[in-house]
Amino acid sequence: MNDAPRSSSFSFEKFVTRGVNPVGFVVVLLAFLFLPCAAMSSWEFPSSADAMSPLASALDISSTGANMAVRQDDYHWPVVIRMLAIVTLLAIASGAGTAVARPAQRRPLYGAVVAAVSGGLLVVTGLSAVARMESAAREFLSVLFSSIPKSESAPLIDQSGNRVGLGGGFWFALVVLALIAVLNLVALFRARTATRFRPSKA
Repeated sequence: MNDAPRSSSFSFEKFVTRGVNPVGFVVVLLAFLFLPCAAMSSWEFPSSADAMSPLASALDISSTGANMAVRQDDYHWPVVIRMLAIVTLLAIASGAGTAVARPAQRRPLYGAVVAAVSGGLLVVTGLSAVARMESAAREFLSVLFSSIPKSESAPLIDQSGNRVGLGGGFWFALVVLALIAVLNLVALFRARTATRFRPSKA
């Protein structure tokens, strides 16, 4: 009779550590690699605007962890953001490895910690990318509207911040990481509870 709670706890822990963790972290990795982490909504400018500044590409960019982690010919991300993206990718990828971590009893703890760290890195990387994109847009608009009086161009330049934001890939990845962390914490709690109330042999 007393083996039922223990068996149930073990089954749930196994489901989380061997099923949810590898699949969840791979899904997050793919989202960060291919879905927008930071994005800027399109703006309509004269065709001649493209030749006015190398920052023109910033007006039509939807950045993922993949394109933030490499040096691009048309848009150069700062080294700090590229490094953040690389570290975030490595952290997320390491989460899938918690399924085979040793000792097995600590896999839920490892999964929760890696999910929390990956989420923190994702937030820092996403916000840094958005700040850079907003700065690039302001620089570009300042060049584009250089012939217009500041009293007229300033409101237009200030609106650039409204065009930049965190993308769907960011929110999707963050939600999945939060779910992974919660499930691992639940599995950890259930396992420790089952161990604590396990009857001792006479």
